Amino acid sequence: MRKIALFLSMLGIAVAIQADTIVPISSPFTGVYSEGFETQPDGVFVASLGVFGDGSTVESLGGPNLLVTVGWDFLSDTDPHSGDQFMGGAHVNYRYIFAQPAYRFGGYFNTNTDVAGATVNFYDVSDNLMASLTASAPTNGQWAWNGWETRGAAIARIEVIANNSFGGFIMQDDMTYSPIPEPTSLLLLGTGLGALGLVAWRRKK
Repeated sequence: MRKIALFLSMLGIAVAIQADTIVPISSPFTGVYSEGFETQPDGVFVASLGVFGDGSTVESLGGPNLLVTVGWDFLSDTDPHSGDQFMGGAHVNYRYIFAQPAYRFGGYFNTNTDVAGATVNFYDVSDNLMASLTASAPTNGQWAWNGWETRGAAIARIEVIANNSFGGFIMQDDMTYSPIPEPTSLLLLGTGLGALGLVAWRRKK
């Protein structure tokens, strides 16, 4: 009975570790869908944009102040990470809403304010906050890669919240994401860990 109780406890811990866990990806990757803002109309402030070509959107969390541009001069000057255009928000933060729940998400960030960095909030399909993680967003025209993947629930949307006092001015370029391949894939991963634990327990027995 003690061995069974121990196994069930270990299985519970394994599943708990898998649930609602977002982990950083340090190396750039190319997901199923990509968005470089190259085909977006530039120089027009809007409340939302269709992105990734699959029905996903990026939406302002304030007024209609999202801007796709070829360059942005505020406290410093920002040029595209690649190509001719990139996207940012003037005094507004924003959120991505995925047409298909995401497994991975990433891209390049910077800010043309005097305070680096942003917070990225991850939400599941039930609108539960999964994690709040720090994103690198350098100043002075420098770009930094940020990427994440879920080890639990699928990601339905994310919010990008600037650290600076101006609100917004977090620039993004060369964004990418991959949807969950199938609805139960990550659940199977969690149960797979439990199965491995069961095999190990049986062998020890």
